[in-house]
Amino acid sequence: KNMEASNPQSSDYPVTHDTTVTLKCKDTFTSSVGSKTVTCTDGTFANPSFTCSASCSITSDWAPKNMEASNPQSSDYPVTHGTTVTLKCKDTFTSSGGIETVTCTDGTFSNPSFTCLYWWPFTKANKVEIS
Repeated sequence: KNMEASNPQSSDYPVTHDTTVTLKCKDTFTSSVGSKTVTCTDGTFANPSFTCSASCSITSDWAPKNMEASNPQSSDYPVTHGTTVTLKCKDTFTSSGGIETVTCTDGTFSNPSFTCLYWWPFTKANKVEIS
């Protein structure tokens, strides 16, 4: 479902015995290492020796509301399988500590191991009096 024939084209089917077909991943999928060809033997193709993994999208709702991607930027998507993305806290928030990266694995980002906490600096310049 995430692969397609690139040579011969799908319109060239059925293929004959001993015909080699080159496969490729569909758009938004990333290929692992392995042979991209399969051969028809007695009407059956062997399983390919590579896999196609889904990419991840950086959209407005992919991370907690108080975090954003700092590398790659939100415009650098889709993010391919296996890519690590660095997160940062948005302005007025500070990190609780922990690993500030997530990894794209077959279309899903891992969960960050830190949280962003609201930060309000109490200085003389913005002193608040509570009565």
